[in-house]
Amino acid sequence: MESQESQRIVVTLVQRASDGVDVLQLADFVVAAWRTIEASLSPIIGQRSVATLYKRSSYLASRDHPWLMDLHEGMQATMDLDVLQAALLEQSSTEVAAGAGTALKMFYEVLTNLIGASLTERLLRSVWADLLPAPAQENSA
Repeated sequence: MESQESQRIVVTLVQRASDGVDVLQLADFVVAAWRTIEASLSPIIGQRSVATLYKRSSYLASRDHPWLMDLHEGMQATMDLDVLQAALLEQSSTEVAAGAGTALKMFYEVLTNLIGASLTERLLRSVWADLLPAPAQENSA
């Protein structure tokens, strides 16, 4: 059920971590990803629904990355991205990439289970475009 774009975001996070990007820059990228998701989807499914999907995604990802468990404590109608930022800054770059990548993949999967792959892909296409570098084009020479 995973899309190419959701896989590319994980690869992007891992690549940035392995390239030596510091935790602050990686955390800023992850928070920007969630802000973009929230801004794109809130007008369509509502802010509370986006927050609920975020909460579920972080819960599912916390199975492999326990530090994500506390992200959704007490959350009501919005995502608390300041709490996310603080949690990310306590991790290594490698763990930020792995945990945040898992949470984003879980978000895609949960949304897909609710509304289907085609609609999920259409809704998130602009999100991925805003966040990810363009895929490398092969030379046809």
